[in-house]
Amino acid sequence: MAAHNTDNQNCDIPEAACPPMRLLLIAVLAIGAGVATNRLLYATANQNYVGRIEVDSMTIRAPVDGILQNWEVTEGQVVDPQALLCNIGGQNLNRQLQIQHQEVERLSARLTTLKAEVDVKLHEHLSTVESDIYQAELQTAELLQKKYYYELERMAWRDQRESFEKNKSAASSKTQSGDELDDKLINCMLKEESALNSIEAADAQLEICSTRLEKLQKQKEEMRERVQQAVGLSEIELRHEQSKAELENLELQLSLQKVRAASVGTIANIRRRPGEYVKAGEVLAELFLLDEAYAVADVPTSHSHNFQVEMPVRCRFPNGETRTGVVTHMAIAASKEDEVQSPNGPAIPMRIEQTGALWPKIPIGGQITVIR
Repeated sequence: MAAHNTDNQNCDIPEAACPPMRLLLIAVLAIGAGVATNRLLYATANQNYVGRIEVDSMTIRAPVDGILQNWEVTEGQVVDPQALLCNIGGQNLNRQLQIQHQEVERLSARLTTLKAEVDVKLHEHLSTVESDIYQAELQTAELLQKKYYYELERMAWRDQRESFEKNKSAASSKTQSGDELDDKLINCMLKEESALNSIEAADAQLEICSTRLEKLQKQKEEMRERVQQAVGLSEIELRHEQSKAELENLELQLSLQKVRAASVGTIANIRRRPGEYVKAGEVLAELFLLDEAYAVADVPTSHSHNFQVEMPVRCRFPNGETRTGVVTHMAIAASKEDEVQSPNGPAIPMRIEQTGALWPKIPIGGQITVIR
């Protein structure tokens, strides 16, 4: 009974309250953990990376060997497409071009003269050939007429012979003797045979005329080429074409001596000075395409998984302005050589192109802050 009373007394005694210092410590730790978590989340959502402004460039090379005569532009100058940049000389192409122009004109005049001569001689020869063709056609027409006449004559004698043959079988001795009918029948047969021979002779003559007409027609078709060869027109035409080709080649070489801009941009890094000899393909300067500026940020390899192509980012410029951009290229570090060594360790380059409002103008290589 005493033990039971003791238990009841223990249950009625309240527990001691938590000490104030312990509560304060727990509160401080909770607040610190919240701040740390908040900063961690903010840092994860808004990671900042150092970037730099870059532009694509085009290499200006010497198209031909020669001496660099002069520069028509200066470094930093903005040029339009096809703007003259410099001249390369060292070859007396202007004098050669003038001489070649004169040669082409001389051959053109000679060619015109020979063509006129060909037309005159061709007319003379064609007149003779066409006259022979006309005579052959007349003879052919006469032979055709004779052939038709002989065919009609043969048909007439054949009909008469057949009539005599019928009469001979039905005739009586009272009206006409058999000997007289035989004589007439023989005469018809001879006349018919003679007409047949005449037809065959006319066919042979027609074949001869046809062969002659074909030869004359072929001669007429080949006459122009034969006359051209006789006066030497083909040779002059060949020389004229060769001279024109040489003239075009000289004009091309002269145009290549004038180096022009391939696109709009800014001239930079002029490497050769007037008076220096340059070889074809040698670099003369560079053309920066400032209108196509972009940013490159070196992202640590440990953070590269946070980015992907077409992801929007923000770019903060030195003047405090912030513009939007989009990731257009993310390099893949296939080996240690592909990585960029930055103060924060290995990194890979990420290309960002501008979207929305135009970016502020800053020098090439100027640093910006890329915000994820």
